[in-house]
Amino acid sequence: MAYEHCICDTSLMAGTKLPSKHVNVKIPADLDNGHIVALGSLADGEKEALVGTKPAANTALKKLALIKAPEVMKDERLKNLGDFYNKKDAIVRAYLFEDGDEFRLTAEGLTGSPAVGNAVEADAGYKLKTAGSATASSTQIGTIIAQEGDYWVVRVG
Repeated sequence: MAYEHCICDTSLMAGTKLPSKHVNVKIPADLDNGHIVALGSLADGEKEALVGTKPAANTALKKLALIKAPEVMKDERLKNLGDFYNKKDAIVRAYLFEDGDEFRLTAEGLTGSPAVGNAVEADAGYKLKTAGSATASSTQIGTIIAQEGDYWVVRVG
């Protein structure tokens, strides 16, 4: 099923239970949950929110974070998770990547053709890139280990 926006589940990531494994990020564009940002310095006037920027394909893994804000629909006409996105300049939660973490996302969060066994990498943009094998010029985030309905399961590491 195609969705308007990516749907993401981070329930098996360390940041779900360990606050030190997630950060608050001020995003520079409208972004879906399941997109990534490069982490910068503190945002102007903020004490805890970092500036999120568009990542390069080779941005170091420790400088990347996965956007996953709680899905609170401000427009009561929108009822489905696939309608949700985060608006530009919002401060949202983002999860740091740890070896062994697993997250699930729909194909709307990926570029390329997802398949079990594919590498998942940073791309020159906010979406994750999937490829048949790791690309030398990109930061590998993990591997697609399963497909569960509309979701692709990614294991970090």
